Amino acid sequence: MTVEEHDSIDMVAHNPERDEALLVMVEHREWSDRGELLPDLQAKLNTYLAYATEGQLAKDFPALSGKRVHIKIFVAAPPTARELQFLRLVSEHHLQPLGICLSWKLLTDNVEHGV
Repeated sequence: MTVEEHDSIDMVAHNPERDEALLVMVEHREWSDRGELLPDLQAKLNTYLAYATEGQLAKDFPALSGKRVHIKIFVAAPPTARELQFLRLVSEHHLQPLGICLSWKLLTDNVEHGV
C-alpha cells in the first residue's frame, strides 16, 4: 500500500520504546517541485487522522487504546521544501493539538525526521 491508496492504513504497530501507537504510511514515488503528490498526501493524512480520532484504531487494536499516536511516513526520497512545509502546517494546526506526532524517514536510512 502507498500514499496514493487514500482509504487504507498501510500499517499499525506498537512502538514499545515510546509506548505509542505507530501508524505507518509508505510513499515509494519521487516528490516533485510542482507538488503533484500533495493531494494524495493530504487525502491519506485525513484518513489516518480520522482512523486515530474517530475510534477505529481503538476498535481494531484495543491494546493501543489511549496510547499516544505517531504517524510515520516512510519515503523513497526526501520530501521537497513544499512537502515539508505542508507537513509542518498539518502537524502544527491539526495533529499536535490532538497529541499526535508526525515524522518521516527514508526507506534506506535509520534516521527519523520530525516535522
